[in-house]
Amino acid sequence: MARKGENIRKRKDGRWEARYQKGRKSDGSIQYGYVYAAKYADVKKKRNDIIASLNVKADAAQETTGEDSVLFNELFDWWQADIREHIRTSSFCLYETILDHHLRPYFGRLPIKELTDSVTQEFISTKIKENLSPTYIRSIMVLFQTILKSVQNKYQCTVRIPAPQLPKQTKRMPEIFTAHEWKCLEEYLKRQTDEFSFGLLICMYTGVRIGELSGLRWEDYDAQNVQFKIKRTVYRMKNPAYPQTPNSSKTILCIGSPKTATSVRDIPLPLCLLADVQKHQKESDVFILTGTKQIMEPRNIQKKYKKLLNQLNMRYLNFHSLRHNFATLSIQNGSDYRTVAELLGHSSVNTTLNTYVHSDIDQKRKCLELLMK
Repeated sequence: MARKGENIRKRKDGRWEARYQKGRKSDGSIQYGYVYAAKYADVKKKRNDIIASLNVKADAAQETTGEDSVLFNELFDWWQADIREHIRTSSFCLYETILDHHLRPYFGRLPIKELTDSVTQEFISTKIKENLSPTYIRSIMVLFQTILKSVQNKYQCTVRIPAPQLPKQTKRMPEIFTAHEWKCLEEYLKRQTDEFSFGLLICMYTGVRIGELSGLRWEDYDAQNVQFKIKRTVYRMKNPAYPQTPNSSKTILCIGSPKTATSVRDIPLPLCLLADVQKHQKESDVFILTGTKQIMEPRNIQKKYKKLLNQLNMRYLNFHSLRHNFATLSIQNGSDYRTVAELLGHSSVNTTLNTYVHSDIDQKRKCLELLMK
């Protein structure tokens, strides 16, 4: 059975079709090739044999012409072929987007011997002029350096690893709801009887991510221990088949494993939600947020949540603010950092402290008053 992101599909005529990256056109865009077979295993083998053959030719070409003629587009192609089967499809699509939108247009047709710190610095200046955030520019450069180091180690290419001056990041602490706003939202949701309101309460009391909430089903509920098992997340990503496959959409909805290994976790529910659980509980394959077998994807959750805040005449803070609030209130109420980090699915307590824990003015005043005693 084909996996998402493999670029293998079953055609309407019953045959299997596999797509592979054949090379680059004169404008730097990808040129694809296609192979066909009656069985999935056969078409996958054909595709892999061709890719292996292309890699051999690339190595031979490098030996014949020397490193001086190697372009960055070739390095990028080698690196993508190497990592394709070893990382999550969503991660691969993210890297592919950065490559196609930023690195290939600027460096793609540049010989690797011509890379200098000044060339790299000029690239960064260009991205600053395009109003890209310092954080995103840093992400682009981290990927660029990772590719260069990886290719250098595997193919023994002499590639300069640039060390440019990166734009400074101005850390902006995310906004959270005031105690009054939080209480108003909580009390409103408790009065409702619909599944969406119940799902928002789960988020307020546990800090689950929006994708985790979207993918939560009743099979994940452990009635004996009154807890949920977080074991999947829902996200939207670039469709690998677009635009080569006719009538394909630009993005696809995916249900996959959580963000990291520590994100797979058990989260206990407060006993105040037990009556709501018993009222809403349905068959194991029903999604908690909809009460049906139909999923509500994250962007629709955001829209419905925003509409609710508007209905309550509350200022809009994005859905992730519920997670910020949960972490901040937990710490302020005396929970230890390690426990909060585990509930949130963080691998490091520092992530919890640096990202999600905030002190309001009352906490700061209390701190100062303690010095006066």
